Amino acid sequence: MIGWAIETLIASTLLMLAVLAIRGPVSRHFGPHIAYGLWLLPALRMLLPPLPQTVVPAPIHKLPANVEALLAAAAAFRTEAVDPVAASPIDWPLLIACLWGAGALTFLGWHIWSYRRFVRRALVEATQLPRFDRDGVEVCASPMARGPFAAGIFLKTVVLPEDYRRRYERDELRLAIEHEVQHHRRCDMSANFAALVVLALHWWNPIAHFAHRAFRVDQELACDAVVLARATPDERHAYGSALLKSACDRLPVAACALGAGDDLKRRLKMMRVYRWNERRARVGSMIAAGLVGGGLMLTASNGIAAETSKKVELQVRTALAPVVPAVAPTAPAPVAVAPVAPKAPASPHAAPAPGAPLPPPSVAAPVAPVAPVAPVAGLFTVSWSQDQDDAFVDTAAINREVQQSVREAQREAMEAARDAQRDAMEAARDAQRDAMEAAAEARASAREAVRVHPAVINRSCPNTKTIAIHSDDGGNAVVRCGAMSPAERAKMRKQLIASLEQARSSVAASLNDDWARRAREQALASIDREIARLKTEK
Repeated sequence: MIGWAIETLIASTLLMLAVLAIRGPVSRHFGPHIAYGLWLLPALRMLLPPLPQTVVPAPIHKLPANVEALLAAAAAFRTEAVDPVAASPIDWPLLIACLWGAGALTFLGWHIWSYRRFVRRALVEATQLPRFDRDGVEVCASPMARGPFAAGIFLKTVVLPEDYRRRYERDELRLAIEHEVQHHRRCDMSANFAALVVLALHWWNPIAHFAHRAFRVDQELACDAVVLARATPDERHAYGSALLKSACDRLPVAACALGAGDDLKRRLKMMRVYRWNERRARVGSMIAAGLVGGGLMLTASNGIAAETSKKVELQVRTALAPVVPAVAPTAPAPVAVAPVAPKAPASPHAAPAPGAPLPPPSVAAPVAPVAPVAPVAGLFTVSWSQDQDDAFVDTAAINREVQQSVREAQREAMEAARDAQRDAMEAARDAQRDAMEAAAEARASAREAVRVHPAVINRSCPNTKTIAIHSDDGGNAVVRCGAMSPAERAKMRKQLIASLEQARSSVAASLNDDWARRAREQALASIDREIARLKTEK
């Protein structure tokens, strides 16, 4: 904001100098009213916001990856290089801005108070002259008025001197009143207050005071040109006489007076040589509009002419800014979460009994909190590319945004670590539960295979007591028959193989969780080994 204000004040001062240089030729060739319109250029420049930047600094997310290291190095460098005792506690930019604002408010308040006091004193003893009223403008006579003047924005008034009957001839009085009415028609009172605000912002600038006096002269010349646009030679003579008879001391800057101009000689010369030309006026209006638009574009923030001043300012900032020691670029270490490996039971015999409470899952190692980054005081130097040399860098704002981004990244990393730890604990519990369920399903499938075919076993071993049903290491039921013929043994193997394959299909179909995959794969491997053994047994 301070940079934009300084740039605006400098640009408006340059535009004032440009208008002062060209107002004379423009007035001679196209008329005083065109030269008066050129004063819109510095006034509009004071209101012009910054244009969109075509070359901007790198955004925060495109800063180097080692920004944390750079910030820490900058903080350490400033801690070592800056003596806190010798550092000045005065914020000079803020102090200068406060002085400038106080001066502007004092200047503006003084002139508004002077204008109100002058108008109030003139109207207290005024005598209304309704026969001279026209276009909603009231005319009165006051002993405080030394010459005709116009006052008021909402209550438009023309004040004549008390001796107007003796001082002016009939045509002189008519033209004097017409001059002041033209000020109201052209909204010159509002323009005076706007010019006063601009002058208050430039209260310290002698160029602005000189330009304001020239603006008032051009205003009176433009009003004279409008009144005399189609005047006869006698009317021109009468108007010149009224101008000389109305010469008075300087009035408040917001008032418009017939004889308050600082250049009466120039005004009288203009009355003698100027003739209204509609074609010249039209061409001059287009030229003035082009000059105003071009001047605004050239001096706008981030405009063509402003980039030159930005280059100089960037060079000065680079020369005055402290140098941050170089830090080797290092990639930021990712936050690691210790994986939780589910420990499935090695065999069905090691599984806990039904109804027993589940053992607590293994908890992931706590994540060490990221150390906060020390704030960087003052400016922060960031390397720019060749295309960004002429970009205006608000380094203090970049420091604040970088620190805020780092704090947000730390907070997000800690939240992600806590979420990952919670998910790991839940996954461990689910994995243990699924592993025990898989082992139980494997044992049940083996028992079902033996139970479904008791007739086969009884028929295969009718006269022997060497039938043995037991579980192997994988939890599968194994049937051992003695005194069986080879055909019966082969048939028995086929029945057992079919039962085991059916059990294997039911176990494999329930694989829907990555954490229980290991336990269920162990059960499937045990079934596969038993099936292979039965197929190879003779």
